[in-house]
Amino acid sequence: MRPARDHGHEHFDYDSRCAGRTWQWYEPMLARVRPIPPVLDLGAGLGLFLECCRHHGIPAVGLELSEEGVQAAAAKRLSIVRADLGLQFPFRDNTFGSAFAHHVLEHVPLEKERLILEEVRRILRPGGFVFVVSPNVHQPDARNDPDHINLFAPLELAAEARRAGYRNVDLGTNFWRQFWEPPLRLGALGNLISGALWKIAPIDRFAGSASVIAWK
Repeated sequence: MRPARDHGHEHFDYDSRCAGRTWQWYEPMLARVRPIPPVLDLGAGLGLFLECCRHHGIPAVGLELSEEGVQAAAAKRLSIVRADLGLQFPFRDNTFGSAFAHHVLEHVPLEKERLILEEVRRILRPGGFVFVVSPNVHQPDARNDPDHINLFAPLELAAEARRAGYRNVDLGTNFWRQFWEPPLRLGALGNLISGALWKIAPIDRFAGSASVIAWK
C-alpha cells in the first residue's frame, strides 16, 4: 500500500520550538560529526543546519514538508526542497555523502521512520553515513510532547538502523544525562564526563538522547 502524505506537518510552528536559536547552535554538532559532502538535511526546519554548512563551505540540501520552514530557508537562499519524508525522496541513488536527521524520526509513525531510514540508505553513496538524533524515550520531557509519537532508547534506535541495512552503527555520540547541571556548572568538563560515563556504562535510561551514526 502506498504511504499516505503527512498532512499533519504541512504546517509547523518552528518559531516557538527554535526560539532564539541561530545557525551557530549547530557548530559543535558539525565539528563532531564532520559530514561528508554533499549533505542531506532531513526535516530541515528553518534551515539553520543548512546555514551552518554554508558558513563552512559544505554543500548541503534540505528536505522539509512545512510551508513555513521552506519559505524561511528559501528567503536565506538556502538549497531546500519541499517533500514528505515518508515518501520516496526526489533524489537518485548514491547522491549524498552524508545525511543529518536531528529530532525528526520521533515525529513520524514507526512504519514511516523505517521507510525514511531505507530511503536515506538508498541516496547515500557507498561509505556514506547518516547521523540521527532523537529524544530518549526514558526522559519524561520527551514523552510529554504530544508531537512525539515514535520514541526510542539508544539501543533501540541502533537496532532500527541495522534493520534498515546499515553495515556499521556507532552509539558513541550518546551521552549520560547531566543530572549535575545546573548546580555545578561544569560546562565543557561536564560534556567530557558525560561522554566518559556513557562509554563505561552505556545504560539507555541515563542517556541524554538517542543518537547513532550509521554507515552504508
